[in-house]
This record gives sequence, structure tokens and C-alpha cells, in this order.
Amino acid sequence: MLSQYKARQRHQKIMRVAHHLLREAADRRRPESLRYNPAAVDVTAQDVVAFAFGRHQLDVDVDEAQKFLDAARVSRGETAAPATA
Repeated sequence: MLSQYKARQRHQKIMRVAHHLLREAADRRRPESLRYNPAAVDVTAQDVVAFAFGRHQLDVDVDEAQKFLDAARVSRGETAAPATA
């Protein structure tokens, strides 16, 4: 039961990280934003890995981070990033 609780918390934290990064990137692309930067790059799995470690001290591998990032994009109504070979 405790392991399920910890797994759920970890999942929620990483999803919050992915949503936060996508929200920040979208905000930078809006011309009316004070932080407007038309050259803002898209969020990558490496960004999720770094932010999750920095914010929550979670070790996430790149493949897992990509899954969370894709899930966050889909939940926002965007399309998941195409798979890279």
C-alpha cells in the first residue's frame, strides 16, 4: 500500500513538472505575454529530467520523461512528439 502511494506521488510530481514546462513554453509563444520570445524552443525530455531532479530530487530517465511529456501534451489537446529513431 505504501509503495502504491509513493508511486502515485511520483507520477503526480512528474506530470506536474511536464505540465509546468509546457505551460511556460506556451506562455513564451504568446505575443501579448511579457516574456514573449518567438524563438523559444520546444520542451524536451531532457528538460523534464533536469526540472524533476531540481524541483523534486527525482531520478527520471529520458525514455520515461518522454512518456510523461507525451501524456501531458495529449492531456492539453496537443499531439505527442513524433518518435525519433
